[in-house]
Amino acid sequence: MSQKLLLSDEWYQSLAGIVSEIGEDQFCSSFASVCEGLTGYDSTVVLAFVRDEKPVLVFSNLSVLDETPTLGPYFDGAYLLDPFYDLYRSGAEDGVYRLNEVAPDSFAQTEYYRSYFKNTRIIDESVILAKISEHMHIGISLGLRDGSAPREFKIQELRKLFPLLLSAFRQHWSRESQLAPLLAAGDTNGQFGSTLDAAFNNFGSEYLTKRECEIVKLILKGYASKSIAGLLDISVDTVKVHRKRFHAKLDISSQAELFSLFLEAISMVPLDDTRDPLYYYYSSQQIL
Repeated sequence: MSQKLLLSDEWYQSLAGIVSEIGEDQFCSSFASVCEGLTGYDSTVVLAFVRDEKPVLVFSNLSVLDETPTLGPYFDGAYLLDPFYDLYRSGAEDGVYRLNEVAPDSFAQTEYYRSYFKNTRIIDESVILAKISEHMHIGISLGLRDGSAPREFKIQELRKLFPLLLSAFRQHWSRESQLAPLLAAGDTNGQFGSTLDAAFNNFGSEYLTKRECEIVKLILKGYASKSIAGLLDISVDTVKVHRKRFHAKLDISSQAELFSLFLEAISMVPLDDTRDPLYYYYSSQQIL
């Protein structure tokens, strides 16, 4: 978007539209239009992150082609490995974050990327993260998908606009008419969400050492051995030794097998259970 357009009557009317629709159901659609027009992205998904609960879908303007492969697997558990969800869980500050700024160095080589993210057709993505209350954040994903016309992204312009957006978000979701449905949705999947979070945190805890579990989770998120070594303050050779050991313990030989084992194991965890998902996976194998 050019500087001339940013100063146009149309632009100011668009901003006024966001303010006038605070508390109304059209609010998300209006700010999606403004943000897409400003940045060059062409789709918007709005999520509510409520503590210890599965994310809640607030708004989406995805096409029919992209909605199922994007949202279905995400809410089934893929969100646990999403760099932006990890950003929220780590307590990141409110702001605008671009995927290539926050994703691990080997993200495009992960099985998560190959098995899920690639199917979303996203080629560039930024997320607006906004804290609404002590228990809830809003995440706004702006994406561009494969096949779209090349764009010049205006991320800095979005960052300049962020203080206004943050104020509007907090005003909108402080209204009972908008907050109540999110909390109600959270009540219906809270146990499921906390179960999946616990399943990720406890994956391998009954079969691997604490250090091996740490490395497994970092690998699932997309970190390479060199980055893992830096994060854990150990040598790359030590990381490789741990990888060799947990491969033997889990009877796997690749990242793809680790990813498949993880997904299958967490799918077997009973609701509101905090035991290592591998316990249920191996128990099922013995029955078979």
